[in-house]
Amino acid sequence: MANDIQAVIWDLDGVILDSAEEHRLAWHRMAQEAGLPFTDEQFWATFGMRNDMIFQFLWKDLPHERIAELADRKEEYYREFIREKAAPLPGAIELLSELRGAGYPQALASSTPLKNIEVIGEVLGLHKYLDAFVSGEAVPRGKPAPDVFLKAANALGIEPAHCVVIEDAVAGVQAAHAGGMKCIAVMGDRDLAGLREAELGVRDLTEVNLERIRALA
Repeated sequence: MANDIQAVIWDLDGVILDSAEEHRLAWHRMAQEAGLPFTDEQFWATFGMRNDMIFQFLWKDLPHERIAELADRKEEYYREFIREKAAPLPGAIELLSELRGAGYPQALASSTPLKNIEVIGEVLGLHKYLDAFVSGEAVPRGKPAPDVFLKAANALGIEPAHCVVIEDAVAGVQAAHAGGMKCIAVMGDRDLAGLREAELGVRDLTEVNLERIRALA
């Protein structure tokens, strides 16, 4: 079939695990220590962006060297919290395992820094299922640009048209489509127009199996 699904590309936060609370705690700890104003409202407004974009959005007058230092410190705190608390979201490991058993190449493609991906991969045992790990740090543009997903497809050796992306963010759905890929949106309790643009929307990954993925073709 010309448009069959041959590979699956996973986002991380909100799809395989929910580490929003660990991110929130890490940002607050870093900002408090650095004497920077920071609120929960600002956290949710920027959640999912790359760090460089967050600093530009919130504290654009900081010197570049200071931004790099503070971003590294925030991620160190995040990794501390993750090692204590990381747990997979419902259905994620089961779907990863089912796809692996069926011989589907799988990649992780996330805005998350590579060191964080490595820690999460270790804690959750993701290397058993995934063939490639791609960080947003390795591409010029963040989502909604398709760069990170295109790099993941290339790492798997699969044409974008034969890939499906599993995402939970509107920018991620947009990035998948911009890259010529289909998308499954993990929506939770959210009813957002941008998530409804995905080819399949589910509450969580317990609703997704190999048959539903094949049906996207």
